[in-house]
Amino acid sequence: MRPKAIAAAAVFFIGLTGVLQAAEVNEQGARELRNILTHSLSRDLARSGFVAVKPAGDQYEITYDLAKFFDKINSGALSVTGLKPLSLFAQPVDQGRWRLKGDNSLDVSVHSPASDATYSVASSSLDGIFDPTIEMMRSMEMKNNGIKFSSIGNGKNSGHKIDATIDSASFTHAVTDSTEAGKVDLQSQGTLQSLNEQVTAAAPGLPPVNLSADSVDVKVTATSLPVKELRELVRFFVQHVKAKQLSESGSEKFEELVHRALPVFGSLNESVTLNNALVATENGKVGVRTLDYNFKMDGLTKASNINFGLRAEHFTPDADLIPQAYAAFLPETLDVQLGIPNVNFDGLIDTALESVTSRAGPVSGEALKRIMFPSGYGTLEFPRISAASGVYDIEVSGALKGSTKHHVSYSLQATILARDFDKTIAAIQEAAKTDQRLNSVSFSLMAAKGFAKTDPDGRLRWDVTMDENRTVTVNGQVMKGL
Repeated sequence: MRPKAIAAAAVFFIGLTGVLQAAEVNEQGARELRNILTHSLSRDLARSGFVAVKPAGDQYEITYDLAKFFDKINSGALSVTGLKPLSLFAQPVDQGRWRLKGDNSLDVSVHSPASDATYSVASSSLDGIFDPTIEMMRSMEMKNNGIKFSSIGNGKNSGHKIDATIDSASFTHAVTDSTEAGKVDLQSQGTLQSLNEQVTAAAPGLPPVNLSADSVDVKVTATSLPVKELRELVRFFVQHVKAKQLSESGSEKFEELVHRALPVFGSLNESVTLNNALVATENGKVGVRTLDYNFKMDGLTKASNINFGLRAEHFTPDADLIPQAYAAFLPETLDVQLGIPNVNFDGLIDTALESVTSRAGPVSGEALKRIMFPSGYGTLEFPRISAASGVYDIEVSGALKGSTKHHVSYSLQATILARDFDKTIAAIQEAAKTDQRLNSVSFSLMAAKGFAKTDPDGRLRWDVTMDENRTVTVNGQVMKGL
């Protein structure tokens, strides 16, 4: 389903790129506009009639009949029903730009061998400014209400079910010229209100899991997007969406277009915040006041950096989910920051393109690892992993380096910092009165304290290293027997 949905979105985007800058709205202008809207499509799609344009007062009404579009590109295995024509109104504004407005609803059903799904939106409005010079929306605001989605698995996915609702969703985005000629920067943000999703696994015996949140905030920024090159890639995709296999010349053209678009962006940042999130099963509920996720990466180059982050604050599990002896150790805050430096995405893309042009089989996982990390080593950085509660405050930072060769080996460098360590030991000793297994934990922590150094801020420090021969040192002392 996903490639078809992308194709539909691509056609809709290309439809916006041909808006005329005519001062007079008439039938001739409508015909010219329709020709521009369809010039990037294959002949049968252009003639299908799924794009229609007509004068409507001082603006043009553009209608997309996506049912006709899917009729042309669908295979026998996929069917989409319930599609209604979508309408936009285009009105000229200053600087040769156009204001686009529309208000539509959606209620569709999709059948495929993998699943049967329904998706509905009671109301979806759009209002924005389109710039023909870059063939993109310079600014846009979207508001959606009454969003519902459900999916039931078929075949090997039989029994897997998803049901989700969102009361409302609003999004805005803005496009500005980048410092690099011919490129733009994108800023997009949005909020979902009252998210509720229930997932039932296909495996028998697993209880349904329900996720809910009062709101979800999303923000995405991308810099140095090559507008012309990306537009050409979209057009190529739309023109060949029905082809099961590219010809030799088509494969070469596709490879050329991809290389022109690289590195696709200068940087990409995404952040998602769930407010008052709740995970519930038949065994109980766990709430969290805020859950933040962030992702950042460089463009697709020979040495790209990827960074992930996850932060959670104020967990509130049901009382009977955690034994009383362990309740004090539930973190008030949890912060995990991870990074993977120097990933060779350029090499991965070359390998994928070579597979397309040569029609070769899939590349092995071992080969992919060597392409991703040509130095022979991959590194997982953890600049910060921390957790804190009323009885402990611990932070870990460092890096784990692993070989991508046939003989797997690892090395580690890490720093562990702990505040109020005596309070932590005392809390574990108290909990051991009801769970004697914690006595060994208490003993281990007291032994670790003997190796610690004290920083100026009072925290205990352990600098830990492990080389590829598994030799471990703590604060310069070799640990025997590890």
